[in-house]
Amino acid sequence: MTAEEYINEAKSVHGAAAEIARTVVGMAFPEFSSEPMTIKDASDLTGLTQTAIRAGILNGWLPIGVAVRDGKQISGNSGGKANFIIFPRKVWEVTGHIWRGKKK
Repeated sequence: MTAEEYINEAKSVHGAAAEIARTVVGMAFPEFSSEPMTIKDASDLTGLTQTAIRAGILNGWLPIGVAVRDGKQISGNSGGKANFIIFPRKVWEVTGHIWRGKKK
């Protein structure tokens, strides 16, 4: 098994374990805003830079969303412009921050 395969397997096991732990403990999911979350919103909420959010999503070390170009999911250093779709539930699962929508 290569180091990359080991890391990917460990990430998968960790995610499954966290989900099981929440289910066993009976932790209720918070209510998230239905308002779309942008890279800037994720940056403001988590304190990470916008560049770090983009890089983390593209390179898989911040699994809070996906990058899309021409209707296809992309990853890594694919160059060019991409649209990012951020999932509030994943932001909460990974960082503990709850997306309640833009502050008015």
